[in-house]
Amino acid sequence: MALSVNIVTAEESILAQNDVQKIVVPASDGQITILPSHASLMTSLAAGSMTLYGANGVETISLAGGFLQVVNNEVNILADVPEDEEGM
Repeated sequence: MALSVNIVTAEESILAQNDVQKIVVPASDGQITILPSHASLMTSLAAGSMTLYGANGVETISLAGGFLQVVNNEVNILADVPEDEEGM
């Protein structure tokens, strides 16, 4: 079982991946890890690095904040990305 992850900004979709095994995100109350079968969750994100662990290895994305929702192994992130990261 894997997670389906969608990351969007106000301007564009920056990631849509269906084979993610683990995500580590900078939540507003501290760093949290999302695994398959995670309980439903809605939280705000703080500035920091988000790390995705998938079939193609490890990927890190810088965030300037945003919101994260987890429902039925689907993770949706509405993110603010730092100015120098836009247009990845």
